Amino acid sequence: MPNDTQSRQTIVAVTGEDDRYRAVRSRATALAAGGRGTVILYDLDAGGLFASPLPTGWSGEGEQELAEEEAGPRDRLDPDELDVAGRAEVADQVRQLRSMGVDAWAWLPTSKDAGDLAEYAERQGASLVLVPPDLTQPSLVDKVVGRTSVDDADQRSPVPFETVG
Repeated sequence: MPNDTQSRQTIVAVTGEDDRYRAVRSRATALAAGGRGTVILYDLDAGGLFASPLPTGWSGEGEQELAEEEAGPRDRLDPDELDVAGRAEVADQVRQLRSMGVDAWAWLPTSKDAGDLAEYAERQGASLVLVPPDLTQPSLVDKVVGRTSVDDADQRSPVPFETVG
């Protein structure tokens, strides 16, 4: 009998507030369905240059709970925590994956840097990172602010990247 822990995988899949990354989520669901793995939706729309995606000491309700989660070893948010953080669309995506039998979570990164994505995937023990094709070509803003490209992150990371879409 195969060992369940050996066959389970953790997949980090890029998502956003809308459906433009639907193909990425579909691929992640197909790989993890039936208890074969965990999917962590990495909300690329959450990271910005000037604001934290999670509540800060100056923001509102839920700050204490989410600040503790951000500092904790888990680095995963459930749908209720996403709702508190104002990320209802991503919370609904997690709920949708869970309704299909997928062990699903999300994370709200503080940046859009592919190097940060790779580091997060490695910390989570991920076996695969799923990205959309539009992230493979760095934008002018990415170049100006010095963000790591997906190709560079893939070459440096022990976790492989797969382009979907």
